[in-house]
Amino acid sequence: MRAEFQLPDGTPLLIRPIEPDDKELLARGFEQLSPSSRYRRFFHQVDHLSDAQLRYLTEVDGTDHNAFVCVLRDEPAEGVGVARWIRLPDDHGVAEGAVTVVDRYQGLGVGRTLLYVLGRDAISKGIGAFRAWIVGENTPMLKILVSLGAKPGRWEQGTMEVVLPLPATIEELDATAAPFVLREVASGRLAGALQPERPHSTVLGPPEVSR
Repeated sequence: MRAEFQLPDGTPLLIRPIEPDDKELLARGFEQLSPSSRYRRFFHQVDHLSDAQLRYLTEVDGTDHNAFVCVLRDEPAEGVGVARWIRLPDDHGVAEGAVTVVDRYQGLGVGRTLLYVLGRDAISKGIGAFRAWIVGENTPMLKILVSLGAKPGRWEQGTMEVVLPLPATIEELDATAAPFVLREVASGRLAGALQPERPHSTVLGPPEVSR
């Protein structure tokens, strides 16, 4: 699955499946994360990604572990964000979900769009819900997840478990508020921090999504 959309300033972005050759792309993107963003992603301070971590993050099987990268469409070596799901070994209908966006592109709708593409892919693989652990101070991501229907769960050592139920089919996902918000973000009329609002009459699809 690939998707194209644009930032509010018109900058075109591309979301595509991750590839084994994306190790350098991920390493450079990690270097652009602030210490606080790294902590929110890994729950402890990390100063670099090891070769083993880069292999794990880029060499996915597409069945129990899949990921997507977001890059500048006209500068594909410039990473903007990454999203992934990893199926739980003891519950194949649930997957750990994670979205990371480079600091300079946060708050522009990238996280929402990545989450939507991730959801479409997960549903097609038989996953019924995402589970994520969010650092308590990660208010932006928590707002995104809750606005899309996530349910807060238990707290453990300063992190909150959040479960985001997914519709049974992609068609049902397309009938939610998410595609409406994403199209508005893609057109530059909304900023990513706004709360979604379902349209009253027509259902709008996502921006230029193809399998």
